[in-house]
Amino acid sequence: MVLPARRLTSASRRSSFVELHCHSAYSFLDGASLPEELAVRAAELGYEALALTDHDGVYGSLEFAHAAKAFGVRPITGAEVTLSGVGSTEPPKSGGAGFAGAGAGIDASHVTLLCESQAGYANLCRLLTAAHAHTRPKPADPPLPPALDVALLKERSDGLVCLSGCARSGLAVRNPAAAAELARAFPGRFYVELQRPYERGDERRNAALRHLAESLGVPTVATGDSHAHSPERARLQDVLVAVANRTSLEGCESSRRGNHESVLPAPGELRDRFPLDREAVARTCELAERLEFDLTQELGYRYPDFSDADEPAIRQLARVCDQAFQERYSGLNGHKRKARRRLDEELALIDRIGLAGFFLLHWEVLELARECALEVRGASAARQVLPPGRGRGSSVGSIVCYLTGLSHVDPVAAGLSLGRFLNDELAGVPDIDLDFPRDIREQLIVRVTERYGHEHAALVASFATYRSRGAIRDVGKALGLPYAELERLARLSDGWNARRIAEELRLVPGLAEKAESPRWRAFAEATYEIAGLPRHI
Repeated sequence: MVLPARRLTSASRRSSFVELHCHSAYSFLDGASLPEELAVRAAELGYEALALTDHDGVYGSLEFAHAAKAFGVRPITGAEVTLSGVGSTEPPKSGGAGFAGAGAGIDASHVTLLCESQAGYANLCRLLTAAHAHTRPKPADPPLPPALDVALLKERSDGLVCLSGCARSGLAVRNPAAAAELARAFPGRFYVELQRPYERGDERRNAALRHLAESLGVPTVATGDSHAHSPERARLQDVLVAVANRTSLEGCESSRRGNHESVLPAPGELRDRFPLDREAVARTCELAERLEFDLTQELGYRYPDFSDADEPAIRQLARVCDQAFQERYSGLNGHKRKARRRLDEELALIDRIGLAGFFLLHWEVLELARECALEVRGASAARQVLPPGRGRGSSVGSIVCYLTGLSHVDPVAAGLSLGRFLNDELAGVPDIDLDFPRDIREQLIVRVTERYGHEHAALVASFATYRSRGAIRDVGKALGLPYAELERLARLSDGWNARRIAEELRLVPGLAEKAESPRWRAFAEATYEIAGLPRHI
């Protein structure tokens, strides 16, 4: 989704409130709006800034940051983190049960972490990694909910602001003593979070939280705990909670936010919601000003340098290239001299822009793949070796790629230019794609992890998003529609575009006449809105 830049007037950007606790659809099966939708709505409401704080992850944060900046809203990066070992000190009261879906247990405690600086973002990422590290003890077991050790949170508090958590599962609500410990670990960066979702016990809970803040000598801050960008989308949020609980709307009433108050509020509306806490509302703007971290800026990530005391990385790369050069260009006199000049110039360029480690890393992985191919296929197999990389795109212009096996194209013989792939003005890193045969991938993943260590190698994540059949089954079950009719519709669906389900419904014999009933209309609307939303990682 490409968003046009939008300029807001200075008057419209002076808001009396900044939402610091907001969930997108990347709070899987809890948030009901895409990050872009939240950014657009925040701009319409006149927000100066907005924080995205999804459950136990920053999956949508970069997407949100770019969208928010495009619409003149300053993005704030954060996450609502589940803590381990600090559940409620007393049984949960009616109306205060924790959300049992993604990122939360029945008796889990949460805090909201916001990034103040680049160091804070680095710490947040490490904390989230630790929270997810042991969620699947055995590969065949279903994953456990992520949970962070409070001791580690105390160790890695630098650059982070901590809010005490939501009305249902916040640390200050469930375990005030543990909240007091965190207040000491975050000096000047801990706030007691006040929320008013118009549920039973709101006034009593906020009075207790004000007293806690006063006793700890820390300020309060008001948040809306937004889970949707508009009141219309709040109905879908109810459906998602039902899906997360594997039941119908009726079966998860205590977990749902059924009054639809957890919607991104207009600043004035939120101010009116807290007549006794106007300072806590105004303080959101003050706090937002100190949260200066910008996720869209250069974060300073670098590939491993590979240099050691005996040999710098560029010399290691030159040695690898020289060995292959003698084999590839043996006896090609004039061509060889031209290739030698090209290699020397390219190595000098790589040294200037600091990418020797980048090429050595790719070469090492390719060498590991060759070893795996020999082991898997055996020395007597016709395909016992791995073919060189299938040079494509601008990388075929690089003689270093050719000599390290990342490309099979000789750029000198083919008269190809290097400029599109590497140049002195290169802002990031060049793009090299390596594809490996299916028969060696499983073993190669293990070898790469062993070579670089479990803390330095990871699989890239992807997200399962809602298509037709998944939407039909999940939404239909949540709305209590007959299983047999849902299965009939799912089998006849094109299986891809969930936004066409309403049309398909009218084509199914026996269901067409039901399409106008209230429950089936709600089904059609919900499947249209759920289309493309992420379901799980």
